[in-house]
Amino acid sequence: MKAISFVDAKPQVVETTKPGVVEAVGANVRDFETGMQVFGNLPYASSTTQGSLSEHITVKWDALAVKPRNINMDLAAAATTESLTDLQSLRDIGKLPVQGGRVLINGAGGQVGSCAVQIAVALGSEVTAIVSTKDIEKVTKLGATTVIDRKKTPNVMGQLKGGEFDVIFDTPGKLSARKTTTKYLKRGGVYVNTSPDDMLDFLLGKLFTLFSSKSVKMIMVESKKADLERGIGEWISNSDLKIDIDSVHDIQDCASATMSRQKDPAKHGRVVVKVKGGF
Repeated sequence: MKAISFVDAKPQVVETTKPGVVEAVGANVRDFETGMQVFGNLPYASSTTQGSLSEHITVKWDALAVKPRNINMDLAAAATTESLTDLQSLRDIGKLPVQGGRVLINGAGGQVGSCAVQIAVALGSEVTAIVSTKDIEKVTKLGATTVIDRKKTPNVMGQLKGGEFDVIFDTPGKLSARKTTTKYLKRGGVYVNTSPDDMLDFLLGKLFTLFSSKSVKMIMVESKKADLERGIGEWISNSDLKIDIDSVHDIQDCASATMSRQKDPAKHGRVVVKVKGGF
């Protein structure tokens, strides 16, 4: 009950992705002015109590970027979380690009995974994708070189050669960090996930690599102005990064429409909520 009291004492507004229009700036802010359309993410931290379903929020200047003119607000809302996660996982943690880079992406058909395929390809890597049957054509079109159907392959990891990947990006956190790191990474390779399904196995993976050139990491994504401007914004603006939008809803329909779409197995992209106008 302590957690409930904490929430009651400190109300939290949900969601973190936040395109919008600047209404005021701090005295020392030089990069933005009122009226600018911007996009970015609120921090993923326990200290963050405001949420992007609020009509007004305060944001640090270096967590925002000016929205490219040819990107609408819906696309800006759908784009940032997954693409920032992928860019920082593959480039910053995975140290891409590398000469002849090879990347394994588990869950490549999902929102995080499909963005990761495109970003890995953009960073010059050859991608092996693990997906469900329905996503094979999708990830092939996005640039995956090798696609493994996890629904029809009894032993998915058995299809792979040992020591062939520079980066293993386990987007659902379902793979064994310990086993995949030991067997399938090249010397100096990195296993990254967004949230480990088995924390004990994840910690064992980190332990096993303490005296190895390989490493086990978990991404803690940050909204960074430079990444939004020179990475995500440019790629989307130039149509080099495709973001799927499942549906768009007014905030009055938020509870019913978004929850029903989030739980629908047929959902094929981000669910966007328009906050303008309020409840």
